[in-house]
Amino acid sequence: MLVTLRAICQGGIYDHIGGGFARYSTDERWLVPHFEKMLYDNAQLIELLTWAYLSTGDELFRARVEETVAWLDREMALPGGAFAASLDADSEGHEGRFYVWTRAEILDVLGTGEGGFFAEAYDIAGGGNWEGVSIPNRIGQPFPQPDEEARLASARAKLLARRASRVRPATDDKVLADWNGLIIAALALAGAGLGRHTWVERAATAFRFIVETMGDGDRLAHSWRAGKRIFPGLATDYAAMVKAALALHSATFDPTWISDAERLNASLKAHHFDPGDPGYFLPADDAEALILRPKSATDEATPSANSLMAANLVRLWRLTGNDTYRDNADALIEASSGSVATNLFAATGILNALDLRLSATDVVLVVPPGGDASDLLMATWSNAAPNTILSLHTEPVSLPPAHPASGKRSVNGRAAAYICRGEVCSLPLTSAADLATALTAQAGARGRSLPA
Repeated sequence: MLVTLRAICQGGIYDHIGGGFARYSTDERWLVPHFEKMLYDNAQLIELLTWAYLSTGDELFRARVEETVAWLDREMALPGGAFAASLDADSEGHEGRFYVWTRAEILDVLGTGEGGFFAEAYDIAGGGNWEGVSIPNRIGQPFPQPDEEARLASARAKLLARRASRVRPATDDKVLADWNGLIIAALALAGAGLGRHTWVERAATAFRFIVETMGDGDRLAHSWRAGKRIFPGLATDYAAMVKAALALHSATFDPTWISDAERLNASLKAHHFDPGDPGYFLPADDAEALILRPKSATDEATPSANSLMAANLVRLWRLTGNDTYRDNADALIEASSGSVATNLFAATGILNALDLRLSATDVVLVVPPGGDASDLLMATWSNAAPNTILSLHTEPVSLPPAHPASGKRSVNGRAAAYICRGEVCSLPLTSAADLATALTAQAGARGRSLPA
């Protein structure tokens, strides 16, 4: 997987000048994209790249996360805090015109010396690498050394400023609750994992826009533009926003995010759940009647509501100790087994939820009043994996008795970490080094490292 991810990050499908990923590649080398940029693609890639960086420490992945988040803020952010749906591929009647370059343009902006250096680094050939022009790419090249990257970053900034004078592709500026939920979750994860707290704040602002501006009590609208809503929302809107709330809790430990997740989950269940065949109908029970009320466990370009919620419910169970969430997750996964058997590749979301159900690792941090757990927190994020469920509690832990960490305490006035699997927790760990060692050993035991 990492081979493919690196190829995507270095190919022309990635916008090396301004950040962000195009919708898909039209060739086997990831060179020539369909130049449209979708919010949901970039959300899922930010999440994947964050986990890849935490697993490998590869600076390429960290850089692509930071550059893509910068693009989001620069080109996709809307007044009020939410994010636009997409950018078109075309401008001035030509696909990709906004993004491609000629060698003459590069030399004009950067000068002969720096321009030649940049052109060599990014495959800006005299005759072009696509239809007489060049798509910047670094296919087959490693991430630059710091001094080289500093030169390239300076050049990219100058080219970005020049590109800003071109006719821009149109922006689809409607706000979609499900796509925003995915990007909120990705920003919260990346902000916590990479230590960028402003990203977490940005995610929280977007979340509040969705639930306050697009919400009606506990209900969500599907889309919003210029003050007009399409209501009621879809199951995917609730599922993505529950994921977003849980990601914000992991990044901040504010218990109100758990409350938000539970509230949205309750509304989703009330209006979308099929008790006869566990799963969520896409439209609500009070939406416009359709000949067939669709429900699917298989994923498309975005995860299905059922696969998202199966994972969300496992996390809610582990965070609250409420066994009802576990039972609901189990029912969803069992009901989806037929979809897995018939279409394995379209059922990866459910399979990931099953993996989380079987291997969820709680890292419960217990802090005495006035204490500090920053070193334990840093050790956890540095060794976190997608099956890690992180929570922080001021002593004593107020969890239901069924939770394995219920009643756990700090040690001699020091914050303590408990690693819990199933119904059993480890002995308390007060040293960041010991916690890191334990998490690394556990990851190695079950092969959690991302495959090369």
